[in-house]
Amino acid sequence: MHTLIKENVKVKRYLSVFLMMIMCSLFITAGAEMAEANGHALTRFSFSRWGEMKPKTWEILWEGNNCTIREDEGEPRPFAADLATELAQVVADYDMESWNGEYSTSYEVLDGECFFLEMEFADGTVVSATGDNAFPERYDEATDAMYDIFEREKISAIAGTYQYDGEGFGGDFTITLNADGTYTFYEGALSSYMGMGTWYTAHDAVYMNEENGGFDLSFMFGVEEDSLIYLAWGSDAFPYVELQDEARFVRAEKDGMKLYIGDTEVPVTWEDNESVAAIKELLPLTIEMSMYGGFEQVGPIGQSITRDDRQTTTQSGDIVLYSGDQIVVFFDSNSWAYTRLGHIDLSQQEMTEMLGNGNVTISILGG
Repeated sequence: MHTLIKENVKVKRYLSVFLMMIMCSLFITAGAEMAEANGHALTRFSFSRWGEMKPKTWEILWEGNNCTIREDEGEPRPFAADLATELAQVVADYDMESWNGEYSTSYEVLDGECFFLEMEFADGTVVSATGDNAFPERYDEATDAMYDIFEREKISAIAGTYQYDGEGFGGDFTITLNADGTYTFYEGALSSYMGMGTWYTAHDAVYMNEENGGFDLSFMFGVEEDSLIYLAWGSDAFPYVELQDEARFVRAEKDGMKLYIGDTEVPVTWEDNESVAAIKELLPLTIEMSMYGGFEQVGPIGQSITRDDRQTTTQSGDIVLYSGDQIVVFFDSNSWAYTRLGHIDLSQQEMTEMLGNGNVTISILGG
């Protein structure tokens, strides 16, 4: 009996030491991740640049686990954690804390460049730097790295589905800008042409380059709050719909339905059609999906619903109805007769990571 008690005491002692080691390890790891994520505990980063170009300002704020970015005088928007971590790493890699001070040459230079940087840290440290045609060491490399991060963030913020604020060709004219830099457009149900290609942003505009066979087209749009503004002077004409200069495409409202891949909710822009309405009547839905063809996951919804199949070339993120009774979610492209249901607003890399490694379960719930 005494021997058993002694052994129990030893076991408890070993367990206590083991748990303490784990807790210490977690504490150290969490602290390291926090330092890495916040770049020496950054709480605010503001950078402005002007001169030959019009002034541009980016301000990033860290508040607990949340991070926001504000561009120029616009409204703050969420700043992805991975991009915030990259920005903090740029600050460390280029020793931007050492930039503190003023850099200037002759004020008679009128066509140069000026900058202003201000960083605040959790310990109260403030770094402030300003330059007038003179710059800290490795300034160009650092700003290139920053601009790459800001550009990717802007692409992510603009990505989504936009609907023409006018009549399409026998239905809604929609443009979908994907976060991976690809796009599709549908001029309406009567159009036999589906546009696709790549897009990018520059100087507060969106540029789309068509890569579908048979047409050599490019389009230019201004960007306003939740809208794309067609700029005829910098664009080719669309194949079947004539757009006037400054025609507006408004970001499509997210429907009340929520889609989960496994336990992860993904952002979806749903179509406004009878098939989506029929799916709403079946909610909640849980569908066991299966990988097929190296480009999609497919699963049964349990019954046939109304459909309007059309020959379609899908893109990563597309959600379609197949054969009236199966939902298909794509992480690559395929051509077949489908009914469009919606589009997941994630990059192809993100879709491949979620769908390309084995069968998944999806859930569709009411909002």
